[in-house]
Amino acid sequence: MNPIADLYRLQEIDTAWEKIRQRILQLQKFVGGSPKLNQVREQTQAAEIELNTIRKEQQDTELEANSLGERVRESEAILMGGQVQNPKELEALQANVESMRRHKETLDDRSVEALVKAESLAAKYASLQESLSTMEAEWTSTQATIEEELQRRKKEYVYLKNIRDEAVKTISAKYLEQYEYLRGRKNGIAVAKLEDDSCGACHMQLPVGVIGSVRRNEEMVSCTACGRILFAAG
Repeated sequence: MNPIADLYRLQEIDTAWEKIRQRILQLQKFVGGSPKLNQVREQTQAAEIELNTIRKEQQDTELEANSLGERVRESEAILMGGQVQNPKELEALQANVESMRRHKETLDDRSVEALVKAESLAAKYASLQESLSTMEAEWTSTQATIEEELQRRKKEYVYLKNIRDEAVKTISAKYLEQYEYLRGRKNGIAVAKLEDDSCGACHMQLPVGVIGSVRRNEEMVSCTACGRILFAAG
């Protein structure tokens, strides 16, 4: 057989093989959820964590404010009950009560701010949950189709690999080495078909002498522009 024709056939196999490989990689990314679905899942989880954090902060602040309010009332009762007679002690107690009142006001403000933020986050979280629920329902309906295609593509990949292994056996080591070298450096295309006296890959017009050599199929001939191996069909 014509060794250049064998190389061109190998090129066709490798091109199909690579397309299937890329499709398998693409499908595998969708197993378990599309990138958009996974993004919404992450956003929903992050919103839930943030909501729980701010709710805890609000509750802790409210509890602290309530506890402080109780201490203020107890101290005020002591002040009003006349239990402390010493002026300096009364002054210190009064100052302490004022300090606790100011701190409680700060805590009350923080509690209200946290409550308002929690309400906003709750609305955001509810919206994300709704979107996630809708997307997951839609995804479930397409998952079976994706899994089916993935299994089919894997079988095609193995089939083409076996075909390739057989095709390689008919090609000399010298030609195969040159083919693999070019395929790695020419965007996966090592062999180009002669089309209207031009290179089918780079589309450059070829010299008459080169065209004649390619058509005779006597030896490996390279495109004078891109360096790919040239093949003349028929």
